[in-house]
Amino acid sequence: MRKIVSSAMPALGGAGAMLLFFLYGLINNLSMSYMGNTSEAVVDFILGNFLGTIVVFMVKVLALYLVLGALSGFFILGAVRGYEGLTSKRLSPRVVWIITAAGTFMAVLLLLFRDIILYPQVYINNFYVKGRVLSFFFDFLTSNFHPAFFTALLWIAVAALICLTAAGALRRGCHLSVSLYLGVMLVLMASAFLYLKSPAPETQNRAEAGSPSIIILGSDALRPDHFSGYGYHRNTTPNIDALIREGVSFTNTRIEVPRTFPSWVSILTGQFSATHGIRHMFPTSRDLNREFKSMVKIMNAKGYYTAVTGDYAADIFTRIDLGFQRVDAPYFNFNSIIQQAILENHTFLLPFLTARWGLSLFPVLRDSAYFCPPFLVRDRIKKEINRAGDRPFFIASFFSSTHFPYAPPYPYYRMYTDPKYDGQYRYFKQRTISLEGESGYEKVTPADIRQIRALYDGGLRAFDDAVGGVIDHLKASGRFENTIVVVLSDHGENLYEADGNEKNPTDKNIGPENLGMGHGEHFRGSYSTKIPFIIRFPKKIPSQRKVDAVARPVDIAPTLLDLAGEKTPPSMEGVSLVEMAITGRDMKLKAFGETGIWFDNSLRDDLFFQKLRILYPDITGISEIDFHFDNQIVLSENYRDLINLARHRYVFDGRYKLIYMPLSDRVEYELYDTKSDPGEMKNRAGFDSANLARMKKLLFDWAGRNGDVVIYRDYIFPRMRY
Repeated sequence: MRKIVSSAMPALGGAGAMLLFFLYGLINNLSMSYMGNTSEAVVDFILGNFLGTIVVFMVKVLALYLVLGALSGFFILGAVRGYEGLTSKRLSPRVVWIITAAGTFMAVLLLLFRDIILYPQVYINNFYVKGRVLSFFFDFLTSNFHPAFFTALLWIAVAALICLTAAGALRRGCHLSVSLYLGVMLVLMASAFLYLKSPAPETQNRAEAGSPSIIILGSDALRPDHFSGYGYHRNTTPNIDALIREGVSFTNTRIEVPRTFPSWVSILTGQFSATHGIRHMFPTSRDLNREFKSMVKIMNAKGYYTAVTGDYAADIFTRIDLGFQRVDAPYFNFNSIIQQAILENHTFLLPFLTARWGLSLFPVLRDSAYFCPPFLVRDRIKKEINRAGDRPFFIASFFSSTHFPYAPPYPYYRMYTDPKYDGQYRYFKQRTISLEGESGYEKVTPADIRQIRALYDGGLRAFDDAVGGVIDHLKASGRFENTIVVVLSDHGENLYEADGNEKNPTDKNIGPENLGMGHGEHFRGSYSTKIPFIIRFPKKIPSQRKVDAVARPVDIAPTLLDLAGEKTPPSMEGVSLVEMAITGRDMKLKAFGETGIWFDNSLRDDLFFQKLRILYPDITGISEIDFHFDNQIVLSENYRDLINLARHRYVFDGRYKLIYMPLSDRVEYELYDTKSDPGEMKNRAGFDSANLARMKKLLFDWAGRNGDVVIYRDYIFPRMRY
């Protein structure tokens, strides 16, 4: 036994190298900083409440380092013994230890270089804040190398080590050992290939019969005016364009709350947010622990297989029970924030964690805004389709490559961007957030804006390619023609537009009336409220149909139920759009909306909505951790009513749009005629009293429909709760 242990000890050089990498990551974590910012109060809070969680997680991280190092060391040790067999030389244990350590070090570097090119956003904070030399090397890698170059080097090194090991063993006459060794290597490589391979259809040429399946392909913050199928100047959506041609597009679909959580609940329940109760991103246990009457539960009762899957922004589905039989999405609470921060500082472990098997060990990385390659969601959708077997399915999916910070993987972050751009948004839209509660919008240049829009378009193309992969899978499984395929989003996005007439990036985007970036902050323009809503199901609706009449997210569930042969339940406030899709008849629907929580309250920037609002603290001051609700981040009850009072609201009747903006001393109104003034440049509230009064009545009737508000002197006051 002592001889076996002694002969194996040199292999632990690999573990030694990985231990050094762990210590490097540990030193990074000790700073407890985010993009160079730190706070004693935040550090004290985390250590006082989550020290045990941190220690346990660090032990798990260390264990993975050591296991990977040991495996690498033993693999390299086999090649060293092969070399000794070929040359009849015996190397000292110290030399072998150094060789296994150096070999592991080089292998990790090759993996790191490859991963930096694939997912540069994951590594930005570990390079760009470390000095100009490292940032220059980082840019050199991403600009001049293909990830396949480093993959090839790794496979060449692996093949050389395998050959050296086998040749040395054969020289010593160990034919049985060689056979076993090569057999193990072949099994490992075949297993890796099968694990990484996209799932194949479960059956071929399945008969088209019975109830139709439904699949929702959603991506966060989609802008329909950036779809090439709607005339955009870049070829961003070739696969979605085919669905546009083969189906119906509701081109005037207006979202209610331009935030992910309330929007998805409205889509699946057919109810406005004040009715279902999810009105922002940080609902409390009281908000979530209620019965939600969703179309998912109706599908369950009809024998459907129901599932939802997604990345980063899909973490909402693990915090709420909407009836899905299977939820394959990240989980978000304060523990996951800490774990993500820890992993993101372990630079030399990240290349292993971004692999599929690494994500299975540390799934918390799926909730990272910097790591959301759409192909991972695409493959999980395929698995859910296969799990359905012969049953009809209702599968909802949600991608995040189009969500802030616009961090698409290789090659999409290079697809439309200017290679000469050298600003701070080279790989994604960074935003410095102070841990001291001071934040705001950075000043951006016209070149920055062009870069940000190009990154967004790259994320859109990445999503589109994933859509194409899902469609191919449906066709290969024989289920495409009996599947209702839906493309939609939870909200749109502002990308620094100055007015609604702008078609291409120009240098006129910066100014005091700039619409800013993001969503949920205001209702000027249509960029954050207009979403794509495309349905392909030729059995019941025509192809190449564009419907410009108003549609709402609350109408989506009734429409899909109707297509599946089900009635709209009384709980739903929306209506089916199937007849409108077939005939094109305008149903004269009215769209309504309200802003979400304002995360910032900076008066230092020039964005108009920060001045035309009732102020309350930023997100660090209005949220708290509910230690009795799985450490979830929730809205403080102290601010619930103030936030509801302060919301901007809007109503849109297909032509006129009224925006309601309460201030501390008055209510401001903006009224636009979107037919004659599509850019919403001319406020008619001061001289079009008839339409102002009509639209105000529509808005107040909608806001007061549940009896939970009081309208007084034009203010919409929430009723006090007892």
